[in-house]
Amino acid sequence: MDHEIIETSLSKIWIRDEDGDMRVWWPHQSPVGELAAEILKGRARWHPKSRGRYVAAQRRDEVYAELSVL
Repeated sequence: MDHEIIETSLSKIWIRDEDGDMRVWWPHQSPVGELAAEILKGRARWHPKSRGRYVAAQRRDEVYAELSVL
């Protein structure tokens, strides 16, 4: 997965492969933000400079599947 957009019922979530981790990003104050953040809680690390959340490769599939059903 190089770069992908998940179209949810609330708004878009951007997914990018970065050095084996999955970077997850959505626009600031997007309606999907709270729900996506809840899915990522405890499973992703926040990187303030890039304003993205990073999911380790071993959790990628489960997190991706949950984000896809929003």
